Amino acid sequence: MILDLIRHASTGRDDHLDGRTDPPLHEGATDALCARYAALSWERVLCSPRQRAVRTAEALAAPLGRGVDTDQEWEELDFGDWDGAALEALPMDALSAFHLDPHANPPPHGESWGHFERRIARGLHRLLDDPDPVPTLIVSHGGPLRMVLSQVCGLPMAMCWALRIDHGTRLRLRVEREDDQLWGSCWNCSRYEARRTDDASVRADQRGSSSLSNGGASSPSSSRCSTVRS
Repeated sequence: MILDLIRHASTGRDDHLDGRTDPPLHEGATDALCARYAALSWERVLCSPRQRAVRTAEALAAPLGRGVDTDQEWEELDFGDWDGAALEALPMDALSAFHLDPHANPPPHGESWGHFERRIARGLHRLLDDPDPVPTLIVSHGGPLRMVLSQVCGLPMAMCWALRIDHGTRLRLRVEREDDQLWGSCWNCSRYEARRTDDASVRADQRGSSSLSNGGASSPSSSRCSTVRS
């Protein structure tokens, strides 16, 4: 199936760790984003239940006459005691340990990395359970977008950290399933920024290629990645 994932529009809180914390969008934050993607069409629009994602999804769906369905599988990671805090206020040693091994060092009282992996996988499998899947848009957060790239394209954790996924970034993926394993490829990444827009391919390294795939057409795999931005 063809799947587009878009990170919600800006809340102006890039210096905070907002998972379940749900600040409102900047006024007019969706205007240029909607203009950017006006030529695209989807038959189904899903989103995280966080209002920053819902409002972005509604703005993108309205010109198409589509409704929006919320799905908790597409929420950002719950950062527990860190949720909503300014990054500079967090203990750097604990944050670094989380980056290096999120399985062993989850945010205090937050969601385990294994649970995060499993719920994103559930969300993808649910889409593929449809015998005739339609072009779908999911509006979510930085963490889920990186996790999808990891699970579908087999990206290692280090590459997940290296990818820049700004507010309004769109990932277009081909997602397939074989023997209950996910695989596929990322065709491109369209990055929207308030002052500048460009179409850029997601790259496997700084010189990279125009797409990322998990073993071409027939090699499922799984790996892990992580994010601290929502």
